[in-house]
Amino acid sequence: MRRAGGRGPATAARAAAALAVVALGLLLTPARADAHAELLSTQPTPGEQLATPPSQVVLQFSEAVDISDDSVRVLDATGAAVTDRAPEHPQGQRSQVVLALPDLDDGAYVVTWKAVSSDSHPVSGAFTFRVGTAAGAAADDKALIADVLGGSGTAGGDHVLGGIYGAARFAAFAGLVVVVGSLVFLTWLWPAGLADRRARRLLAGGLVTAAVATVLCIPLQGAYATGGSLGDAFDPGIVGDELGVRTGRAWLLRLVLLGVVAVLVRLRRLDRWAAVGLGLALLVTVSVTGHASSGDWVPLAFAVDLVHLGGVSVWLGGLAVLAAAVLWQDAEGDIEAIVARFSQVAFVAVVLIVASGTIQGIRQVGSYDALFDTDYGRLLVIKVLLVGAMLCAAAFSRAWVRERAAARDHALTLSPGPGAVAASPGHGAARLSLLRRSVAVEVGIGVCVLAVAALLVNAVPGSSSSTLGGPFSTEVHGETVALTVDVTPARAGANDIRLQVTDHGGTPLVPEEVTGSLQLPDKQLGPIDLTLTDAGNGRYRADGTDIPFAGNWDLDVTVRTSDIDQDQLEVVVPVS
Repeated sequence: MRRAGGRGPATAARAAAALAVVALGLLLTPARADAHAELLSTQPTPGEQLATPPSQVVLQFSEAVDISDDSVRVLDATGAAVTDRAPEHPQGQRSQVVLALPDLDDGAYVVTWKAVSSDSHPVSGAFTFRVGTAAGAAADDKALIADVLGGSGTAGGDHVLGGIYGAARFAAFAGLVVVVGSLVFLTWLWPAGLADRRARRLLAGGLVTAAVATVLCIPLQGAYATGGSLGDAFDPGIVGDELGVRTGRAWLLRLVLLGVVAVLVRLRRLDRWAAVGLGLALLVTVSVTGHASSGDWVPLAFAVDLVHLGGVSVWLGGLAVLAAAVLWQDAEGDIEAIVARFSQVAFVAVVLIVASGTIQGIRQVGSYDALFDTDYGRLLVIKVLLVGAMLCAAAFSRAWVRERAAARDHALTLSPGPGAVAASPGHGAARLSLLRRSVAVEVGIGVCVLAVAALLVNAVPGSSSSTLGGPFSTEVHGETVALTVDVTPARAGANDIRLQVTDHGGTPLVPEEVTGSLQLPDKQLGPIDLTLTDAGNGRYRADGTDIPFAGNWDLDVTVRTSDIDQDQLEVVVPVS
């Protein structure tokens, strides 16, 4: 019998869920941003020769960025910092960063910078400027940067840190999928499962995994964003800085929400609408730290991302409940009914996943070429193929449901008696074991999908370079050589093109000959031959190259390493 006072706690749970959604909406809804922050302009300009020293360094980004005390450093030719002042956002303009400078002596200087984009990705770079005639003319900026920074180049980050951070984000995401999917399944499709030992164990595992991984993500993201090493994750200052920015706040709120879910589940006071509200709030903490918070059409992208994450959680989290709890029940009739209900819900979830995923793909990839020429595009293709494999496995589960329904209808047409049940095809544990294997395959492929999704979060969107102008840089590999391409400013008009030829391990190579040309297929323009100057040690430059129109230009480079051996490499250069 239901207790008279039971309605109060359930109402309180729904109210807590609603307040959580509202709070997240107010605190975390992203402002307008442009995909993956790009450095649009600097003062002084890269390589500029100044007669008088500048009073400040100004960096203008394509979107709001987060900075720390050492986000911008100015170093002299010996590598010594010229000031210990901290950069700041002038008058609250978070897309602009200013570092005040003391009175500089004549000489060459290197500006190294790093910041965090709206989608939580770190960006970094370096450029040079010179003061006074004693500094001489601008020679090889890359060589100067390498000398001053000790050969480390710009802050590229620690690969070990990046790997561990990626694993932590995957674990946090997988845990959230299990939590949200289980909440929906257990409150809407199988309420009796809230008392099932296996189901509660699965939900508890998801909660612990999501909470522990989220706690780890806070210091790891702090170190990753600053281009530091794994040891920097233990620096209290870096952790404190991370908790002061949007990603850190999102993860703290996620921990609070996970705690609320744990308490309500423990007290068995979680009803279906509270589950939906809390699940939605948890997914918001994912969207606000990913690509949905940057790029074009941010409000639409944010809503689409929530739909996509919700569909994924309902499908994959529901499969986890099926595999871990439902398919091990004693009553086969109950299993059949639960699977049938989930099959209908999963079908709707898959439709939403496909529709929202298509919108996300178009927005993030930007072009057909980027689908195969960028890491983001290739990972997206792999994810789509894996989802297709999951759908094939899911088709078997749906077929099982249809066959069981057909068997039941057939049994009803038989005359009463013991033979009626025996006439039902596919009855018994043997047939159920086939469904268990099918669901297990779906879950296994689903884990792979989540792993690829975690890699996509850390990949630069394919449309990032082509959405905006700004310096363009990439590396391509041929059969025998690798080529680094830098185009500045990648805008219609005069551009400086720099090429560096290396082996696949990054060691400079000196080829016999390097030639290049540009063409714009959309306007049937070109090829325009490049006038390349040999700068020594495998470096070539074509300064002042006129690129007359905006668009995706094909840069074709031929590297001849001997009289008979050559590599032909092609790079798509987005010009605005």
